[in-house]
Amino acid sequence: MIAVMDQTLRLGEYLLAIEGLAMIRHCLTEPAAVRPRVEEIRRILDELPGSVEIPLTEYDVPEGYSRWARRYDGPNPAIAREQPIVHAMLAELPAGRALDAACGTGRHAAKLVELGHQVVGVDATPAMLALARQKVPGVDFRRGQLERLPVQDASVDLITCALALTHVPDLGPVLREFARVLRPGGTVVISDVHPMATMTGAIAAFPGPDLAGGVPYVRSLVHQVGAYLTAIRAVGLSVRDCLEPPVDESVLAATPGYGVFPEASRQAFLGMPYLLIWRLGG
Repeated sequence: MIAVMDQTLRLGEYLLAIEGLAMIRHCLTEPAAVRPRVEEIRRILDELPGSVEIPLTEYDVPEGYSRWARRYDGPNPAIAREQPIVHAMLAELPAGRALDAACGTGRHAAKLVELGHQVVGVDATPAMLALARQKVPGVDFRRGQLERLPVQDASVDLITCALALTHVPDLGPVLREFARVLRPGGTVVISDVHPMATMTGAIAAFPGPDLAGGVPYVRSLVHQVGAYLTAIRAVGLSVRDCLEPPVDESVLAATPGYGVFPEASRQAFLGMPYLLIWRLGG
């Protein structure tokens, strides 16, 4: 199901937004460094009437991720930034029974199997599950929702959930399910898009090799760190680690404005919180 159709973004307006973010981040501390931004803004405004228009098509989560499934693993800057951190966390844990919630293509399930875990994977999107079953044929993959996991009470030692909760309207029901299926003393590792990133325009976009065909995407929702803490405490889990990996040069290079105005993009985004990674204890 297509949620929203026939929106268009003028490239010039997007570039103006980048220039503005760059200026607000640095104008008080490095005023001389942002003066070139003013000249670029003048240039953009001169060209704005004839600016390239980019179609935007918003999909709901099942349709969007079905369309994205075969290209989801990469190149994907969020995965490239998140995966080494999460895999390092997982490598510190003893092998047991693990649940990969919102398992997608099975990339974390494959690592869990490599580390010796007995793994159950759950996802709501059949296209993702089909790829996961091909990637990790020995895993028990099941179709299900995060709010109603098809997993028994107190049956897993470890839960992973990667880059999925940004699409969930309410964290509470999901965290309650995690607490329900986790054994006492177990661990939950969650990665998500940082609220600072979603508040400054991050969406789950999956365009092709160029922007000419437009940008299909799934909307990302804002979950503040405080909302996470409230949901975590409400279900009796404890925070062991909270990491906020920032935008680095590799992520920056994947932003659409970087090829046009690299310095403005660098001033706007570099060092901004990009992901939010939790390690929770049961």
